[in-house]
Amino acid sequence: MKKFFYFIFVLFFSINLYPAEPVELNTFFTEEDFNKINDNQIISRMYIKHNARGENSDKEIIIPRTKYLDEDFSQYEIIADEKGFLPFDLTQESKLKFYNILTSFSKLEGMEYYSRRAGKKELLIKKCYRVESLSGKRHDDMVYNEIKPKVSNMFYQEDNKFGKLFYRSDLYNEGDNFILVNTCLEPLSKLIFSINEKEEYKICSYYIYNKEKKGFYYYSFLVMRVRVNALLSMKQGYSPTTFSNRLRASSVHLAKLIGLDWTDKLNAWPGKYDTY
Repeated sequence: MKKFFYFIFVLFFSINLYPAEPVELNTFFTEEDFNKINDNQIISRMYIKHNARGENSDKEIIIPRTKYLDEDFSQYEIIADEKGFLPFDLTQESKLKFYNILTSFSKLEGMEYYSRRAGKKELLIKKCYRVESLSGKRHDDMVYNEIKPKVSNMFYQEDNKFGKLFYRSDLYNEGDNFILVNTCLEPLSKLIFSINEKEEYKICSYYIYNKEKKGFYYYSFLVMRVRVNALLSMKQGYSPTTFSNRLRASSVHLAKLIGLDWTDKLNAWPGKYDTY
């Protein structure tokens, strides 16, 4: 009897340690999603609490929980996500190359995004490099000779929206799939306000390889807490397109790093939210 209860305890603990579904395509993509993505579309969604500008694409965005990101993201006031496909012929050599691209923080420097205020593309990331502490001393990118189940790094980034910040980057490997989690290690601020706490702004991506189509179906999302309600309630506050276009910039830049020109895809909402 004791052995039975011990077995139940271990089983219960294991389920709660990794309570969500494994990383599979059907965790993130519906049949309708596949139809759109296979028609060369990128699916974007955006949400800000209170929807003061009336621009939310959805009333809510539910982010699937997995063993890599087992968190209730419904508490975040800003959520943007997108789904698409990155053509990539995965071989033993190219797999390691892709892995190293995801950990090459200096290559993020020069990333461009679509500025709705300017009505054109502009520079998003001014500086970016690997660090080993919050002291900010620059270090060369790591070059890995083998793929590990998990590696963690830190990087410093200066962009034209959020300024100078430090991030932790966790990269997981599961077979031919990769999961990238970049977490801001400092509170964000706007004007005179600190709007959240550390680790309350994240950009995460799942890259799930499909051998038949030779490429990665990807699911990326951005989440941010905003603890100053006034910034969410007024029309002059945040626009959801700011975050949707920021997320799209990351996808377009990664495409560039693997040899694809997605410049014409920078605006996530062409013809709808081109300018203010």
